[in-house]
Amino acid sequence: MAINPLEFNERAEFGVEGTTGYNPKNGNPTKGFMPAFSRWFGYINQSLNQQYTLAGESITNTKLIAIRHDAGINDQLNVRIGGDVYKIILISSDDRSARETFDLLTLQKVVKNG
Repeated sequence: MAINPLEFNERAEFGVEGTTGYNPKNGNPTKGFMPAFSRWFGYINQSLNQQYTLAGESITNTKLIAIRHDAGINDQLNVRIGGDVYKIILISSDDRSARETFDLLTLQKVVKNG
């Protein structure tokens, strides 16, 4: 699978869940996504084998994206694309010493109850 960095035409924000403010009525902290940095990315089509494997693990609502290799990306971060927040469930990192290296991130949509 060839990755064309010219197709990295969307921006994703990487960050963690944290306190974004306080409820004015009761003073309780409100939690939300707190962006730390952003990266350009491109969508990658998941193969049928990947889709079936994830479905067998009961992992749904996933996306596969590619970014330029970044050692700072880890599975403790969340990713916001548009208005949706995703958790990183798998990182396929390319840490060769080549000039053009990429990381494939499998993301699962965070669904909040309530």
